[in-house]
Amino acid sequence: MRDNQDFEPKEIDWEASLTDAEREFIDYAIMGLPNVIAREKVEIFTGGWVSKQTLANADSKGRGPRGRLKSGKKVLYRTRDLFEWSVRRFGIREMEQLPGFGRAVA
Repeated sequence: MRDNQDFEPKEIDWEASLTDAEREFIDYAIMGLPNVIAREKVEIFTGGWVSKQTLANADSKGRGPRGRLKSGKKVLYRTRDLFEWSVRRFGIREMEQLPGFGRAVA
């Protein structure tokens, strides 16, 4: 069984520089998306990468994406801030293909 600390949203360092690969990923990922995404639709627009429950938990601890908006009962995120938070929170890296094998390894 995992320690509950593994599931705690970590503090996001918004001042840390993103790598070129991270910036490139964000630019590519948000291309063609709306400028604002509702929390209830986040799984659709992130391809299942981030869940609405993950965001609700992080927001409740003050560790969610910056620039969060509220409209009526809806919680909204600026798309770039949502993806930047996700990269900073979960990381992103290229998977390498093993020579002679059809599967990727981290």
